[in-house]
Amino acid sequence: MNLDDLCKSIKEQIDIVNRQIHSFSFFDQNQKLTEDLLKESAEFLWFQLFNYMLPTLSRDQQAKQQMIQICKDYYHGNTKEIELIHQFEQNYRSKDALLWYSKRTFIYKLINKALRTKDIDLLYKLRSFIDDLSENLQREHEKILLSNENTLNVYRGVKIQKEEFNKLKEYQGKLISTNGYLSTSRLKSYASSFAQKPIKRTDLVSVLFHIQCNIKHIDKNITFADIDQYSDNPYEQEVLFDLNACFQIESVQENESVHIIKMNLSNEGQKITKDYIELTQKQTEEISISIVFGRLLCDLGEYDKSQKYFQYLFNSSQNEDRSWIEFNIGRALYCKDEWNEAREYYDRAYDRMIKSKPARVKDSARVLNNIGVILDNQGKYDEALDYYQRALKIREEFYPSDHVDIATSFENIGIILFKQKKYEQALDYHKRALEIQQKLDSSAHINIATSLNYIGIILRNQRKYDEALDCNQQALKIQQILYPSGHIKMAYSLNNIGIILYDQEKYDESLDYFQQALKIREKFYPSSHEAIAINLNNIGMVLRHQRKYDEALNYHQRALKILQKLYPTGHENIVYSFNNIGEIQYCKKKYDVALYYYQQALKIRENLYPTGHIDFAESFNKIGVILNIQGKYAEALDYHRQALKIEETFYPSGRLNVAKILNHIGDVLRNQGKYTEALDYHQRAFKVQNQFYPFGHVDIAHSFKNIGDTHFDQEKYDVALYYYEQALKIHEKFYPSGHVNIASNLNNIGLCYENQNKRHVALQYYQHALNIYEKLLPVDDRHHHGSKYRISELIGTN
Repeated sequence: MNLDDLCKSIKEQIDIVNRQIHSFSFFDQNQKLTEDLLKESAEFLWFQLFNYMLPTLSRDQQAKQQMIQICKDYYHGNTKEIELIHQFEQNYRSKDALLWYSKRTFIYKLINKALRTKDIDLLYKLRSFIDDLSENLQREHEKILLSNENTLNVYRGVKIQKEEFNKLKEYQGKLISTNGYLSTSRLKSYASSFAQKPIKRTDLVSVLFHIQCNIKHIDKNITFADIDQYSDNPYEQEVLFDLNACFQIESVQENESVHIIKMNLSNEGQKITKDYIELTQKQTEEISISIVFGRLLCDLGEYDKSQKYFQYLFNSSQNEDRSWIEFNIGRALYCKDEWNEAREYYDRAYDRMIKSKPARVKDSARVLNNIGVILDNQGKYDEALDYYQRALKIREEFYPSDHVDIATSFENIGIILFKQKKYEQALDYHKRALEIQQKLDSSAHINIATSLNYIGIILRNQRKYDEALDCNQQALKIQQILYPSGHIKMAYSLNNIGIILYDQEKYDESLDYFQQALKIREKFYPSSHEAIAINLNNIGMVLRHQRKYDEALNYHQRALKILQKLYPTGHENIVYSFNNIGEIQYCKKKYDVALYYYQQALKIRENLYPTGHIDFAESFNKIGVILNIQGKYAEALDYHRQALKIEETFYPSGRLNVAKILNHIGDVLRNQGKYTEALDYHQRAFKVQNQFYPFGHVDIAHSFKNIGDTHFDQEKYDVALYYYEQALKIHEKFYPSGHVNIASNLNNIGLCYENQNKRHVALQYYQHALNIYEKLLPVDDRHHHGSKYRISELIGTN
């Protein structure tokens, strides 16, 4: 092969590669259009919106110079391309954009690279040429419209990855767009030759796209044009589609050599884009398409690009609303977890709004709301609540009582009140938010699902499990209607259902829901995402209660590894992982190891929160439990009393955690032989529980059991028996007949009868307990072994 042939071959291979690197965006037109789109749908909209937004950007001489400079910088050292750039600088006119693009030199390569990677910096600097190119295409498109041609058939031959081909098959009947300009040919034979080119890669399949365009029925704003007159290869009969072209996949025909995908040019992309702009403008009251475009970048998770885009907009555009630009820079920074920097931009936006003439008080509510969100994430709940209430007050002044922004304020206030454990108040606000959303939206709307999930979480914390389950299942049902192909929000609902079932001790069902949630999160998130860590912790929690300690430990350690990478300086979710690992070590009776993890959790909390923070109470309590088991009673008592002091400071009217701590203090005092004091604490715990659960609850059974234990240790078997029987009655009311706690009660009652020398009655209770243990627990479990031993002792002495 001579040098010319070699160069020609290399050029052909490069052309094949260029044809392969087109990627696709998809949109399921059957899904409900909401602000909460799947990423692939958001990418589809991004390219549609880019075309809308482009004409709004400045196109002066400075823009042209920016474009030329970026080209020179990029091709520095490439003599051939630099020479072409100089020619471009001297000779380029707006009407020549198609001619320069068709040369497939520096400008062609840079534009397609920028579009493919959504490189905002590069796209902004190339904006002048891209807009010229669209105008050139529109000019040539007019010629097709004026012709007698009714139907245009064009083709594109490519090699694509098998995974992408399978995605195209999955999206039959749905919409697709290419992430850039689409080059096609009127000649099927020419396009087929590209699809059939031999290559070494085995992960690619040959595909021929057959695109049909019904010229008379296509919106005039969807542009495509014959550009063979500008091309170096006029025999190709090239037809170029603009950025906003979208297609509906009609069929996918699989063949041995070349697969054929038939598509129709569609108006749906235009309609969806207009609907999305209207929806966003209605919800945000931001009229500018340029701002809607930048917001979508943020919604795509492209936070850096969104921030950079808005900074360009702020510096270059005098026509855009600078308050909203600063607000959206703050929004991008918030999404990057740069909360202090975000707060600075929100404050600037707020000041600009308030200082304008007249003051933009109504708009300022949105800024106040987002400052509240930052304070919420920083754990500054009282300050967050103040900002949310200020936003609500403004909204109630300017909007009707059933406005969506008032629902948002109700929801945010409800979230804070929930975190402050003020469940009844939180529930009231979330129900008010739901009531507004049900008036405004159809029965299947994402906002309704969100409110139902929040209400479900509150009801779960109030231990109203059946009501909570109903709310979360309603939310999941709505999400399944809205997102038939799946969505990350479905994982949230599945997880909530799993937690309720876990609380109800339905561990097999709970595990199934947690695993479904994990599967969705692993599909939509990178492997190191925080939500995956939370799911791993939840699965570990269930496995622990199933006594599968080693498996549980593995899940918690995987979660911890993710979280420590995300938050090297500490985070509340790391505390959660440390506590979970501590719980497993506690169950395995490795008390020193358990204590170590509880102490690590406390250290992080001491770095995160001020002295006396409410979360310290949990850590103090857990450490106290271990110290009690280790016989370090004075230290244990000190930790429990610190926990009690914090709880009583934060909740002077009492709450259920207070009862738990009172019972733990009673346990330590009983172990110290201080029975009168112990009894006092257990009775105080019962009084608190009775206040919250007037109709009974399993927690009350735990207090009865503790009171019974205290009397038993004093050899007051009649009194102990009474309390054990009261505990049994409650357990039989709330648990199924074969529950392990019922067996524990039966065993305690047996001990009382044995100590009263009523051995025959004791034997019956031990046997009943053993029957339950044999079904639930392994043979080497201490409860199982204990009942067997008592039975053998009684039989041996008879």
